[in-house]
Amino acid sequence: MKIVVILDSEFNSTHPMEAVLDRRGFVVLRAGTTDEAIKWLKSADAPVDLAIVEAPLNGSESQTEAAVQIYRSSPEIPILLVSDLSLDQWPEDDFLRFGQLMSGRIDLLVKPLSQASFMAKVNALIYTVSYGESKKLLASAAARRA
Repeated sequence: MKIVVILDSEFNSTHPMEAVLDRRGFVVLRAGTTDEAIKWLKSADAPVDLAIVEAPLNGSESQTEAAVQIYRSSPEIPILLVSDLSLDQWPEDDFLRFGQLMSGRIDLLVKPLSQASFMAKVNALIYTVSYGESKKLLASAAARRA
């Protein structure tokens, strides 16, 4: 069972991403603020497998602010940013921050979303081993071999 936190300041009762994930057996935790999302990441009963961030959040013009805060608090959690704007339309600061976030497991989907593209990104982020994880696996295996 995979656990996903969806951060969206405009959550309604029938959020399409939640419905798609729910039908596929994911547990979805909702957050309306970045602080609430970080709280879920830190206090969920089981480890969270993915954070999905609708960008920008209400009251913010930044496409990356919430993702940066989540990454700083939990760098091991992959992040999927979902935006109405393509990357080339983002403000320069956000564009540069997105490039910096790329050292972690982060990806972007631009609306409108298809279920296939959404689930492909979700699965890729959850099941792809990051460079940092690969280094840990190698170091662990080397220690066991010694």
